[in-house]
Amino acid sequence: MLIRLKHISRWTTLALSSLILAALLVACGGATGGSTTTPTPTAPPPTPTPTPMSMTTFAGNGFTMSYPQGWQISRSGARLVTLTNSTGTMKMTITIVPDPNGAVSADSLVNTAVKAAKLPLKNSQPESVPPTVTVAGESWSQQSVSGTQRLNAADTVIQAVVLANVHPANTLASKGYTIVYSAPKSTFSQANTAYFQPMLQSFKFQ
Repeated sequence: MLIRLKHISRWTTLALSSLILAALLVACGGATGGSTTTPTPTAPPPTPTPTPMSMTTFAGNGFTMSYPQGWQISRSGARLVTLTNSTGTMKMTITIVPDPNGAVSADSLVNTAVKAAKLPLKNSQPESVPPTVTVAGESWSQQSVSGTQRLNAADTVIQAVVLANVHPANTLASKGYTIVYSAPKSTFSQANTAYFQPMLQSFKFQ
């Protein structure tokens, strides 16, 4: 009987030892090369910082603004400034007119400028934009239109955005400011982000 108990005891100890060893091997991933190591996550490559665009600042009639180097600037007296890129596909015009006491509202200025913007366009139609936008810390009326225009000897659908503001408001020295910028509609979004918005953000009343 004692021999049998010793035999059972040895068998139990051996079995228990085997179970413990097996548990340890599983916990450690085994000793046969079947280890499962969690891969270290790889950090994504850093996003390259865009190179700041080189800008040139000029003074206009009651304002200053910067425009990309390489663009051409032309003036017609104190009332009109035209900025054009080297290919003539992107353009911004700024018109300034006396508007004592704000007799002509910004909305009226926008409506008049949109009518003028439609003149060279075929099949013109309105484009959806917010009715107002902030430039130089002030609210400007805003509209947009698109249509087909002859550009670089090819019929091109362009989009134009028109902004208008009266500054300073309700004084004898008030002026009506109208800004119109345009580019081919197919690339308008990129042109707006890369060029027009930085130009508008640099606009400051003097």
